[in-house]
Amino acid sequence: MKKLFESHHPLRRAKSFHYAFKGIWHALLNEANFRIQIFIAINIIILGFYFKITTIEWGLLIISTGFLLSAEMVNTVIEEFIDHLIKEESEGARIIKDLGAGFVLVTALTVLTILNLIFWPRIAPLINL
Repeated sequence: MKKLFESHHPLRRAKSFHYAFKGIWHALLNEANFRIQIFIAINIIILGFYFKITTIEWGLLIISTGFLLSAEMVNTVIEEFIDHLIKEESEGARIIKDLGAGFVLVTALTVLTILNLIFWPRIAPLINL
């Protein structure tokens, strides 16, 4: 019974948040693509406020952008894990890393599609298209 209470202790929960933020910080410092995606996310937020997008559009942008950042972090986990597990070049390691990168690409293309659906109707008239 004591273990049950220890596993749900508030300090343990606080530490788990600390470790999560350390992971995000690691991605921010060490992953160029993650930094680029953060930059894009900031610009999406600015555009959202500028064009006064709807609540549903905000929801789509938040979910898709959050998923993109998460996908990039999962890809980083995959790459780090494979690099530590398999020291030499191998076809299997290459395929696993390529699949992780493909996951990020599919997510990025999905975000791009959502961005086009939300912002293109607002931007096109400004550039006379």
